[in-house]
Amino acid sequence: MAFVVNTAKTLRTHWKKSTFGFCLAVYGVKYVNNKHNDNLLRREYCDEARKYGHEKIELGHRPRRVTVFLNPAAREGKARKLFEKTAAPILYVAGIEVNVVATEYEGQVKNFMTVLDTEDTDAVIVAGGDGTLLEAVTGFLRKEDRDFSENIPLGVIPLGKTNRFSKILFGPDLDEVKMIAEAAIAVVRAVTKKVDVIKFDGGEGKTIYSLCGLEVGAYRDAEDRKSKYWYFGPLKHRWTYVRTAMKDWPPVINAQVSYLEANEENMAGEDEVVGKKKNSGQSWSFFNFLFRRNQRDAKWEAEQKAKEEERRKEEAAQMVTSDVATVEMTVTTSTLVDSEAPLKSLQMGLGPSDPGKMDVIREGSRRMKERGFSMGSPDDQRLLAKKIHIEPKEEEERWFNIDGEAFEAMPVDITLLRNKLNFFCPQPQPATS
Repeated sequence: MAFVVNTAKTLRTHWKKSTFGFCLAVYGVKYVNNKHNDNLLRREYCDEARKYGHEKIELGHRPRRVTVFLNPAAREGKARKLFEKTAAPILYVAGIEVNVVATEYEGQVKNFMTVLDTEDTDAVIVAGGDGTLLEAVTGFLRKEDRDFSENIPLGVIPLGKTNRFSKILFGPDLDEVKMIAEAAIAVVRAVTKKVDVIKFDGGEGKTIYSLCGLEVGAYRDAEDRKSKYWYFGPLKHRWTYVRTAMKDWPPVINAQVSYLEANEENMAGEDEVVGKKKNSGQSWSFFNFLFRRNQRDAKWEAEQKAKEEERRKEEAAQMVTSDVATVEMTVTTSTLVDSEAPLKSLQMGLGPSDPGKMDVIREGSRRMKERGFSMGSPDDQRLLAKKIHIEPKEEEERWFNIDGEAFEAMPVDITLLRNKLNFFCPQPQPATS
């Protein structure tokens, strides 16, 4: 009893140290508990992956082979540790042959993609942030080998800070370890789905392929600047938008925008329709195979080119051109904003031309709390388009943000490539009655 009384007196006498020690102990217990739960979660996913590793391989077949492009610089140099601790064990115990390629400089993934062949790998996995994924997708679709993009699926291991596309694919509410584990087990399960791609063509070979879209304007510029205000600690996000309101006003961008309004007719699956026409127009015979097949193919291709050229002229005549002055401009796909959207097309958002300073600050605060994917503000003017041409007007330097990466603003043509890539995705949930 005397020990308890003396201890209580000591704690009361040194109440500041006692309070600090108590808080430190609570934090330590919570930290250890979280680490323990993370290890249990990793073990659970490895147990599931091990079942796939125990499956028998038919005679003459080999284990699945995947190529992982790992950006060790992602997440401030922690990416390799995150990959090796969570994702790699799941892939290995599943019996997959994993070839890890660590990138050393920007643009290296695109260079690797040019030499990668279907015989080298069964899948390509991108382990890094948004920039690494953008590089991989761009290199993937720049390849002249069309069979490669059609037959080789893509996977993503989210090791960056924002991981936009991964949050769309696996959900925004997963913590770090669970999202990485979900992404790895998706590769093991080999469940894929078709994903739309946005093509940005700046001419002269400056083509970028995006999964999320483009942002330009005051809000995106504020997000890019917030790291400069690190000395504000947790308040740096709010101060970023306050500082934006203190600068030259209004912070609008000026551009000329041309677009072809989307409708069910012009957004129909043209590739599928053309493929059916081609297949139905060719009846195979040995005589045609020896003598006339090449001639018929050449004639069919000439007819299709003529129809394509005529269609382009018609669409050019239907393009709507207008000058815009807006605080923010966004371009994404309608299905990313709303998965149940009846029309799959590009979606352009235009913010107000003369917003109030408090409106900008309030909108910035709202975006800080938002967890799911979104572009622009709820009150933005939105329109659906098949193709878009943006030509910035300002003489001052302006930057486009495409999938979280900055590119110098220039005239650009934007089109939607529907169902262009196969991505590993979570298993569909069974319908509940």
